[in-house]
Amino acid sequence: MARLHSHQVLFLLVLLPAATAVEYSSLCRSPAAAHDTGVRVSPLSLPWISTGHFSGSGAGDLNFAPGRYDKHAFTFSPRPSSATATDDPSTTHLSATLTLRGTRLTRRHGPRHHSVSFDLQGYYYHSTNATAAELCMVGSGSYAREDGSGVVVLSDVVLHLSVPSPSSLSKPFVTGSLKGAEFNHTALVAYAEDDYAYGQSGSCPESSPRGGGAREVLHDGWFSCRHLRAVIGSSYSVEYMPIDGSSGGGFPLRQRHGSMYVNQMRCDTNGAVRAYLVFFANQEDDAFPSTSYHTARRRWRRGFLVGDEALVADGFWDSSRNRLCLKACRVVVRSGESGGEEQLAVGECGIGVSFWFPAVWSIHDRSVATGMIWNASSNSDGNTSAGVISVSRTAWSYVDRLSGITYNYTRVEEAKKHYDSMSKLGKETTKGSRFPGNYSYRDFAFGFSLKEQGFAGFGYASPVTIGSALVEGQELRADAAFEAQHVNKQRLLNVSYSMQYHAANSPQLRRISAEGVYDTKNGTLCMVACQVIGNVSSDCEVLVTVQFAPMGGVARERAVGTISSLRNQSDPLFFKALEFIGDAGMSVNDRERSSSRMDMESVMLLASMVLSCLFTGLQLRHVKHHPEALPATSVTMLVVLALGNVIPLVLGLQDMYRDSLNLFVKLTSGGALEINEFMQRVSTLLALVLQLRLLQLALSRRSADQAAVKPEDSSSLSSSSLSSADAERSTLWICLPLYALGAITVFIGHLSDGHIGSFALPGPGIVDDLVAYAGLVLDGFLLPQVVWNAVAGSTPAVRALSPWFYVGGTVIRAAPHAYDAFRKRSYVPSRRASSVYASPRDGLFGVGWDVVVQCVVALLAVLVFLQQRLGGAFLCCIKRRRPGGYEMVSTPTS
Repeated sequence: MARLHSHQVLFLLVLLPAATAVEYSSLCRSPAAAHDTGVRVSPLSLPWISTGHFSGSGAGDLNFAPGRYDKHAFTFSPRPSSATATDDPSTTHLSATLTLRGTRLTRRHGPRHHSVSFDLQGYYYHSTNATAAELCMVGSGSYAREDGSGVVVLSDVVLHLSVPSPSSLSKPFVTGSLKGAEFNHTALVAYAEDDYAYGQSGSCPESSPRGGGAREVLHDGWFSCRHLRAVIGSSYSVEYMPIDGSSGGGFPLRQRHGSMYVNQMRCDTNGAVRAYLVFFANQEDDAFPSTSYHTARRRWRRGFLVGDEALVADGFWDSSRNRLCLKACRVVVRSGESGGEEQLAVGECGIGVSFWFPAVWSIHDRSVATGMIWNASSNSDGNTSAGVISVSRTAWSYVDRLSGITYNYTRVEEAKKHYDSMSKLGKETTKGSRFPGNYSYRDFAFGFSLKEQGFAGFGYASPVTIGSALVEGQELRADAAFEAQHVNKQRLLNVSYSMQYHAANSPQLRRISAEGVYDTKNGTLCMVACQVIGNVSSDCEVLVTVQFAPMGGVARERAVGTISSLRNQSDPLFFKALEFIGDAGMSVNDRERSSSRMDMESVMLLASMVLSCLFTGLQLRHVKHHPEALPATSVTMLVVLALGNVIPLVLGLQDMYRDSLNLFVKLTSGGALEINEFMQRVSTLLALVLQLRLLQLALSRRSADQAAVKPEDSSSLSSSSLSSADAERSTLWICLPLYALGAITVFIGHLSDGHIGSFALPGPGIVDDLVAYAGLVLDGFLLPQVVWNAVAGSTPAVRALSPWFYVGGTVIRAAPHAYDAFRKRSYVPSRRASSVYASPRDGLFGVGWDVVVQCVVALLAVLVFLQQRLGGAFLCCIKRRRPGGYEMVSTPTS
């Protein structure tokens, strides 16, 4: 038998026939079986469990790896397939598929993904008087063998679940077990997702240990659970902060932890929020850094997590103070009676939890989201807590809105003194040299390698602020006067940086927060910094100096620098100076080629828009000399073309509005807006005006033709051929469903990429996908005309479109795809990864799309050419007679 690969396992499991189900009553004592009435019940009306956690000796029997191989990846996910009512109103008959996912050890490849699926049937019992609902299901399961030689069938499987009704702070979990003839008892636990009873509202303290205010993240007072879950749900670093000079006792948690994850969160529309917070020890940071946003997302996608300790909390979102205020109870992880089981028990409560979004950043705190955990009630001695746990998240993504953040420079003057002592302020490099401050703020970021031990250490440095501007992704968030006041005039700029690196002699990640001054004339950067190694207290007596290489020079390194200690050598925190070299990025030739490519793309984009205006003008000239062409022109095609020009204009206006609203400043070479962008907008607007004029002429002509048709002529016209309005209506009935089906396919494809779910992250992804799909529709702009010609049966005498119009338009739409294929082979990827021509906003690009689109648009052009010479319905071999005309027939002769 052929050997199966790992990616074929799921397909094999789907094709497996379910084993014969065992008798329900022999394995399930409760709930009792009831007579099935056959009336279907929506599974969505039943309590839903999206994911959970399993553990125990039964996991090993199912070939799952031991816990040391990432026990947090063990998840289970029940999927109800059908539900029917029974003669007992409290009992529902269910059919479902249960899938266990985790890791197993293979002899040849080590740890690999592993899954086991079960087909189950049983009964769900829920009484209004009961405190918990019961579910018991029986059936069989299967999983693929390690060597791919077949499957292992599991029999006599029984699933028990107890669902709290309603769930609450003291009863937040769904618990249960899974057992079969071939495997032992397996414990199941999940976070209850429905029917929750909130307790007393939590309260937030008046001040936070970090100080500073909170910025607004839910704009205009509109509560969005999805957005709140996206900006709060992630990984946080944990810091223990003793208060009032205490020794550090009285913390609300029993253990010391290095990271925290907001693993589950649910909300009500009135602003009520509940959450499940899980904590991990310090060594977790080595495998899962708390500063990694993408790592946090991967852990969230794994579902329900069981860590070393946890909290369950509920409360509310305080819109007046922009804070989440929760009251929490401690969750203890205990070992079950059988080996390997993990049971969650809710312990003491009276713990306060609060999250907010700092409005002021500094060298000591640059958290996108932060929070605190404290004892909200007195302990047994009547004393309040002597310590507070502070949590913070510094990694940010596109879901985080950094508007409203200001940076407070506190150590710039100290950095200036160190810079003056370097005696380089009066020196300049070669005349005409340009450094990152005068060229582009993106060039401030660089990767680097440490010189120690043969460049074994490595790291990355990126700017946080440049002057008063906050660096957000690929843009600067600043006031309108930033460019003139800071970049073009001031020589010394206040800057702040974030650096992280791995030293050769230590596996721990070292993080540096720095701020200081940058000399735009000679490319010298001098900063005072705070360094954190692991999760210990930071050392704020660190000096970082960097010398940038001139832009466009022949230097092999982009920057050279030093990280040194300002302490005395006798100080325990003193360390030897670390020299580093910044990577060169693209070579000089590659950088020049990339710059010339972008300039060429700007010219190509402008040329395509000018040609579009020219071809539309030639079509207007064509319909002026051939008035009969207007009624034979598809209005749907003209609308598609017009919308194709409206979309880039709307997106451009949206960018301009966002820039003015959020005070963005985009810097290009020299800091000025390129004239090409202005010319592109003008040419796009001109093309839109010409196409709207063409659309207006077509509609006016059709209205005039319909008004001129006599009532006695309309019946004969409808019986002999379709009118223009009827043909247009038929074209819409054919094209619109195709367009809608494509949009739905794009939307489903977007969702399948992980953009939805319990922890979906909102963002502009779906908008970008739909805009790209709109470009694909515009590529096939001739499709409505082809359909119109076929439906109306247009005669060869009527040539609706000028060859310049449909051939030129086809070339304009096909050219970006041909260029995209050429660009992938001929140009090295740019460090800025930007495309002006054939960009993702212009359509769907890729090896497959480039070939398909060019072939399809060429085919449509050929069809239009043949239809205008052989008749619209030539493909269907239909001969139509013109209304009011005659047809010659042959007569037999004697």
